Amino acid sequence: MSRSVQLFDGLSDEQVKDILSTIPSKRYKKNHILIFEDDPIDRVYIVKSGILKIYRTYEDKEIILDLVKEYEVLGEVELFSKSRALSSVEVIENAEIYHLSQSDFISLIYENKTILENIFRIHHYRFETLNESIRNLTFYSAHTRVCRLLLQLLEDTKNKESTEWIIKNINQSMIASMVGVTRESVSKVFKDLQDEKILSLKPKVIQILNLDKLLEFADNY
Repeated sequence: MSRSVQLFDGLSDEQVKDILSTIPSKRYKKNHILIFEDDPIDRVYIVKSGILKIYRTYEDKEIILDLVKEYEVLGEVELFSKSRALSSVEVIENAEIYHLSQSDFISLIYENKTILENIFRIHHYRFETLNESIRNLTFYSAHTRVCRLLLQLLEDTKNKESTEWIIKNINQSMIASMVGVTRESVSKVFKDLQDEKILSLKPKVIQILNLDKLLEFADNY
C-alpha cells in the first residue's frame, strides 16, 4: 500500500490506511471536468481509481500533457505556489478521487517530512518526463514518437500479475494529441505496426504482441 500511493511512499501501510481513512472521496463519471485551466486550487487530489487526462487548449486544439492514474496526485504544485490551475483535468475512465484540503495537506507535511520529500521526487519525475517529451517532439519522427509513447504507457499500466502487454482506454486521437502529430499520422504508424505484427487493435484496447520489436522500432526507426 505505502509504495502504491505516490504521495505516501515510505510510510508504513498502517500509516497510509490511517491517513486515507480521514480523507473524503467522491466518484466521478467519464467526461467529467475535475479542474478547468485557470481555476483556483484549494485542495490536493489523490486518484483512488480511474484515469484522468491533463490537457491544455491552444487555438481550439487540445494538447494532452499527461495521464493520471490510480494513487497518483494532482494539485500540489498550484497549492504550494498559490497559483491557479495550470491545465484542465478530465476524467476519461470512471474515477473515485480523494479530496485533501489545503490545511490538512499542510498539516500532513508538518507531521511527516517524508511526504515533503515525496513531493520533490514527484516534481523531479515530472520534470524528467517533460524534458523527454520536448526531446521527442524536437528530434524524432512521428513513428518513433508513437512507439516511445506506447512503451511509456505500457510501463505506467503494466499489471504484474498479467503476462499480456495491454494498454486500455487510449485511442489514436489521444495518442496524436500527446505526441504532437495528426490523427492520420498515428493511423499510418499503427498500420505499419500491425503489418509487422507488433501490435493488434481491439475495441478500447491496444495489445502489444512483440515487445522486443517495439523497443527496436522506438530506438532505430
